[in-house]
Amino acid sequence: MDERELVRRAKGGDEVAFEALVRRYWAKAYRLAESLVGSADAEDVVVEAFVQAWQALPRFREQASFGTWLFRIVLNQARQWRRKQANSPVEPLETESEEDEGLSLRDIEALACEQDWRRRVQQAVQQLPEHLRLPLVLRFWDELSYPEIAELLGIKESTARMRVASALKQLAILLAKMGALP
Repeated sequence: MDERELVRRAKGGDEVAFEALVRRYWAKAYRLAESLVGSADAEDVVVEAFVQAWQALPRFREQASFGTWLFRIVLNQARQWRRKQANSPVEPLETESEEDEGLSLRDIEALACEQDWRRRVQQAVQQLPEHLRLPLVLRFWDELSYPEIAELLGIKESTARMRVASALKQLAILLAKMGALP
C-alpha cells in the first residue's frame, strides 16, 4: 500500500495503517534521533515522536511527505529531550556487539576493526555542530534528498548542500585527529 493511502487510513483512526507507517520510518527516525541525543536515549525520543505523530495526525495537512513531517517531529522531540538533559553528561555512542562462536581469529579482528571504525565515526559525527550534523545524517544515514533536507530544516537547498559538504570536511578533520584516517 502506498504512503498516501496509509496516511489517509491512519488519519481515519486505522491503527494497523499507522503501524505500517511506524515500521516504514522507524529506522530512519531512530538514526536521526541517535545523531542528536545518542544511542542511549534515541529509542525514547522516537517512541515519543511517534506518539506525538499519532496524536497530531488528524491535523497533518499533507503539504509535505509523511516522512518529512515525522522527521520534523523527531527533530523537535530530540531538541526538547536535550534541553531536559542539559545538565547530564553526554555519553559516547555505543555499538552493539556481535558474537558468533564460529568466527575465526581473522573474522574477529576484521569485526573489531569495523566496530572500532563505526564507533569513531559516530563519535566524530557527535562532535559536529548541530547545523552540520543534521544535514549530514539526513543525507547519508536517512538517505533524504537535498530538497527534502531543505524542507525539513527550513533552509534553502543550496544551503543544505553546502552544510553537507562542510560537515564532510569537518568529519574528515575530526577522524584524522582521532587517528582514524591515514
